[in-house]
Amino acid sequence: MSAPTPRTALLIGAAGGILTQTSRELAEQGHTLVLFDRDAAAVHRLAEELGRITKVEAVVGDITDIPAAERQLTDIVDRFAPSILVNGVGGDTRVIGYADLTTDHFDRTFLENVVSSWIAVKVCAPRMAADGYGRIVNFASAGGRTYSHFNNAAYVAAKAAVIGMTKQMAYELAGTGVVANVVAHGPIATDRVAGAFERRTEESKKDVMSRLPMGRYGTVAEAVGSVLHLCSESAGYSTGSVIDINGGLYM
Repeated sequence: MSAPTPRTALLIGAAGGILTQTSRELAEQGHTLVLFDRDAAAVHRLAEELGRITKVEAVVGDITDIPAAERQLTDIVDRFAPSILVNGVGGDTRVIGYADLTTDHFDRTFLENVVSSWIAVKVCAPRMAADGYGRIVNFASAGGRTYSHFNNAAYVAAKAAVIGMTKQMAYELAGTGVVANVVAHGPIATDRVAGAFERRTEESKKDVMSRLPMGRYGTVAEAVGSVLHLCSESAGYSTGSVIDINGGLYM
């Protein structure tokens, strides 16, 4: 198998558990990285680590501040012309019944999961299409495919919207050389998710594990593999697809 062509990858939410490892793997493949995250300390630490391997730019910004994010993303496109975009933003570990949700919950989770992914694609995809090559990977959730034991109706609705939005974008970009796909993770043992699990009672922990066909959370390494595939040249005929990584939780 030939080595991948060195490209530039923009990772939104790069300091998160799954994207941190994705960044490491893309660096090992020789890609230039633009790491975008609101956690300045974390993203600079990661940039320092990966700067020993490849060219890295750290950008501190809040992707949910849409006007500011659009300006930052436009600058990134002008300077780096990324041909790989991974939107790893969003997430929610709160179990809230539908009757206890408010419109604020919906507004916030749609901003974090849907609108923030949209603005990154809106800014990056036209340049990819002009260049004739692009790989877009958006993050959904097993909850966006069905119901969730671990979240709430606002979050599930937002992740379902990410899937629908990505399919429409994939349709509109088809034929340009740009493909857009979704990875829908089930419970993955990132620091955030593992921490939420540890705060549960022992009875609740047993209940959670009993609902997982494999009886365990997925590892970050297991979560990253499909993301890397969709970032690769070999994913050129996959668009509008959803890859489920959930240990059998949704089939």
